[in-house]
Amino acid sequence: MGLLAFVVLFASGTAAASAGVAVSPQEGSTVYIGDREGYSGTGVFPIYAHAPANPDEPGEPELWAYCIEHDVDALTDVKGTVGDLGSYLGTNRFTDPTVQSKVLWVLAHSYPALSLEEFGTAAGAPGIARNDAIEATQYAIWRYTDLDYDAPWAWETTDSETAYRYLLAGANAGTGMTPAEAATTISISAPSTPQDAGTIVGPFVVTTNQATVSVSVDPAAALTDAKGAALDPNSVVDGQALYLDLRGTNRSGTATITATAAGSAVTGRVVSVPTTPGDTPTAADHAQSIILVAPSDATTSAKAVARWNTGEGNSTSGGNGTGGSNGTGGSGGNGGSGGNGTGGNNSSSTGGSSTGGGDNSTSGGGNSTGGDATASPTVGVTPSANPSVSVSPTPGGPLAETGSSGTGVIAGIAAALAVVGGGVLFTVRRRRSARH
Repeated sequence: MGLLAFVVLFASGTAAASAGVAVSPQEGSTVYIGDREGYSGTGVFPIYAHAPANPDEPGEPELWAYCIEHDVDALTDVKGTVGDLGSYLGTNRFTDPTVQSKVLWVLAHSYPALSLEEFGTAAGAPGIARNDAIEATQYAIWRYTDLDYDAPWAWETTDSETAYRYLLAGANAGTGMTPAEAATTISISAPSTPQDAGTIVGPFVVTTNQATVSVSVDPAAALTDAKGAALDPNSVVDGQALYLDLRGTNRSGTATITATAAGSAVTGRVVSVPTTPGDTPTAADHAQSIILVAPSDATTSAKAVARWNTGEGNSTSGGNGTGGSNGTGGSGGNGGSGGNGTGGNNSSSTGGSSTGGGDNSTSGGGNSTGGDATASPTVGVTPSANPSVSVSPTPGGPLAETGSSGTGVIAGIAAALAVVGGGVLFTVRRRRSARH
């Protein structure tokens, strides 16, 4: 796997002035961590696919990240390595799968996975300020990663506390969320049988873990069911079979079918950060670990390419394509009446592993070519032609103090409880702001 293999996810709007696109880095790739934003004691880190040319004016980030290791100093203006939950290098409570599931639930139901308006409405704090939403989310995460009880945090506002209580209530109401549930998955498969102009071409079957997805066809063609009845392209559900209405077409051609779902596979991935820029972080020597979250307007898509001819010569089939975390290459079709049929070409998703291959068939006469398929979690943007290009090295910024002086906030809490018997409420001191 390349050191830097990014799948670009098109995002039509912005989240907290985020960029118009988000990225979904694969495990083992690197991202650039910008200066923390929010209140001095809590914050969210802007994440960039590439190191900004000018760190003082980095532009808008593609992703965001929260701290999951309170008593370890944070390092910014440096590259970190992306991994799954099992790559976590810390020793606090986040090593517990149960805690991980609670944190994933918090991430998926807070800001910026939700817009400020959506989060405020859901949390019972309409009109919540951005820094308050960030504070509520960070405190909720630390509640699980570094504490086994609900501490009286030093709230900036009542909105922040209200949103925090909402997040804890939701995370505690069930078993939390698994990585598979937190990630958006989507794929679309194409038929392996020959396709002909002048017919209803299909089926193309959409598979997703989202309630509905939207489907587009380029060049434009009507989507129907197997009987030719029109379908709503914006309300396609998991397992639904789609067809292209080509009854008015008498010439050969191709069409790209794109299925797009809200969300991303990136939320919940861990970024391990070295204490010295350019070094490899280890369990014994690493800066603060952080966890990624995609903005509310991120989307994931999958594509499949259908091919057909006039039926007068060789017949061409559509290919299979899947997107999301894993991409499956196209399956070539069967040759027409003559010659050798050649299986389809496969194009694998940069979002994960890819498999697939074309089917070949032979009979007398001319040649036929199976359909191409692309499996790419992209919308309107194709993966980089050079996914192995790494992020340019950038000198690291100074460590950000994420605990209070001395042993830190969490350690201070433990000491205070030991003195007073653990039954008395205490006030958590705020972390000092990061030094950039």
